[in-house]
Amino acid sequence: MLTYLGDQKLKRDFLEQIGLHEQQDQLIKGVYGQMNGAFRGCAIGCALHSLNILQGKVGPARADHIDDHTRYEAELGLPTWFAHMEDQIFEQLPDDQARTWPRRLAEAIPVGAVVDDVVLARCLRWALADEKFGVRYATGDPVIHGHIDGVIAGFDAEIATGGQASSDQRGEAARAARDARDARAARAAWAARAARAAWDARAAEKANAFVPAFSEFVLDVVRALPMASVEKGSTP
Repeated sequence: MLTYLGDQKLKRDFLEQIGLHEQQDQLIKGVYGQMNGAFRGCAIGCALHSLNILQGKVGPARADHIDDHTRYEAELGLPTWFAHMEDQIFEQLPDDQARTWPRRLAEAIPVGAVVDDVVLARCLRWALADEKFGVRYATGDPVIHGHIDGVIAGFDAEIATGGQASSDQRGEAARAARDARDARAARAAWAARAARAAWDARAAEKANAFVPAFSEFVLDVVRALPMASVEKGSTP
C-alpha cells in the first residue's frame, strides 16, 4: 500500500477537508459522528466523513461507515492498525492538541510511502524503551526488565532487518537481552526500591505527558518515511 494511494491531489484534498473540520470546531471526542445541523466527530469519524465528501457521497450517506477503520487501507493506503493508533492518540491528547492532531498527522504523512510493520515496531519500541516514558522504566524490578528487554530486542531485530527478521534472529535477540538482564540483576536489585520511589514521584507528570510525547514521536517517524513512488498529481 502506498500512502495517499500515491496521489498528491488526494493528500491536498484530504488535508483541505481535515483543515475545515479543525477550523469549524467539528472535532470532538467519544463519538464517531453526529449530525446536529452540522457534522461533528472524532479523528477517524472526521477523516472518513472527509473521504465521503471527496467521493461525492451527499446527504445521509455522509454518515455511512465513518466508524470503519479498515477503510484507511483502500482509501488512504494506510494499515488498519494505524487508523486505530491515530484514534487512540486523539482520544487521549489534551483537548487543545487533540483538535490539531488529525491535520498534523495528515500533513506529516508523505505521499507514496509505505507504512509497514517496521513503523509499528518503532512505535511499540518507543512505548517500551524510551528513557523518559518507556514502560521499562516504570519499575526497578530486574526480572520485569528482563521480560521487557526481550520484547524490545525482538522489535530491534524487526527494525534492523526491515521487517524480515527470522524466528532464529528474534530468538537470538531475546536471549541476548535475557543474558544482559542476568548480568546486571544483582546490581540492579539494590536500586529497585529507590527507582520505584522516584517513579511514583514522577508518575502523574509522566502520565500527562506520555501521549503528547508519543504523538510527536509518531509524527517524526512518518515524516522520515521515504517515498516509494509518486505516480499521480504533480504538485505536493
